[in-house]
Amino acid sequence: MPFSPDDRRKLLMKAEQDVRRWCCPREQRVDRGRPPDTHWLWLFPGQVGEQDARLFLSTFLLTKFVVWDRAGVAAAIMATYAAETFDPCVDIPRLAGELPILRGQRRQYSSAASKIATFARPRDEIYIWDRLASKAARHRDWVRNDRVGTKHLAKLYGDAVGHDYPAFWRACAQARREECEKPDFQQARDRLIADFRQGIGGAVMADPDRIPDHFIERRLLDKLMFWEGTLLENRLI
Repeated sequence: MPFSPDDRRKLLMKAEQDVRRWCCPREQRVDRGRPPDTHWLWLFPGQVGEQDARLFLSTFLLTKFVVWDRAGVAAAIMATYAAETFDPCVDIPRLAGELPILRGQRRQYSSAASKIATFARPRDEIYIWDRLASKAARHRDWVRNDRVGTKHLAKLYGDAVGHDYPAFWRACAQARREECEKPDFQQARDRLIADFRQGIGGAVMADPDRIPDHFIERRLLDKLMFWEGTLLENRLI
């Protein structure tokens, strides 16, 4: 068993709390003044400017090693929203390689690309590329495969050439299918959906045409895997 029952209870509780905290009404602020998820869900279908891109990138801590072409990022956000079709396993790697920078190392910006897509396209099945979520996904793979593949536990999905977002996507999709069969996850998800439809997240989260139930389900999974990765990073398996 990957986590004790007490671990599981605490991890899922933290995940649910995080979804509530970050999907609050868009006028509110989180963690020292950062806009919540609902701000981006509201903003991205409209006109996104350079300063919007700057705030988005700083909110999600994406500015440490690179100076972005913020106007170019804003254009990429709007293009992602406007695309007639979107295949996460194809279009997120493409976007990760094309996001424009002014200074810094040219590399795959999978975290930025997946976060842009998450909020520009809430109706699509997108999983946020994250180091801690990757650790959790690797651990789930390891447990599922009878503890085979220990050497991969600390590695991101990919190789020396680059990130393998499709492999990460498949691991997260498998985790989602498994979680949806667990009563405690079902209960947390259903509480969130009911409360958001009643308005605790403001008008954005109350609208099922704009924010489908599976977006809320995926946000819960994302936060759960973040906390799983955090716990795994601080203990021996």
